[in-house]
Amino acid sequence: MSDASLIICAPCCHKQIRREFHVVNELKSVMKHGILLERQAEIITDGLRALIMESRGYKTRIFEFVSTEHTPKNLLIVGKKGTIIPAEKQKVLENIRKIKELYGIGHHYLEDLLSSQP
Repeated sequence: MSDASLIICAPCCHKQIRREFHVVNELKSVMKHGILLERQAEIITDGLRALIMESRGYKTRIFEFVSTEHTPKNLLIVGKKGTIIPAEKQKVLENIRKIKELYGIGHHYLEDLLSSQP
């Protein structure tokens, strides 16, 4: 993120999280259907992206920017740099941890990319 003041991205590449999904809780019976697993993976991937940005001090919003009749991958994530107090950062990081645990996700590649940044 290089501490940019504004980030606007139309994310793709949801496959990393999809491969990591290992649901062993009450959602397992729903996730056995491939199409539902695929859609849930897309939602969780983009949701985690926004939360990871928030943990770095960005206020995020997610928008639909192209009608779903044209493409199902139509989300735009916008992040505006601000500040985050340590207690709030810890709450966001705990939320990320719980979501990853719920879906059996070991890591999100955005975390890896940001781990070397201050």
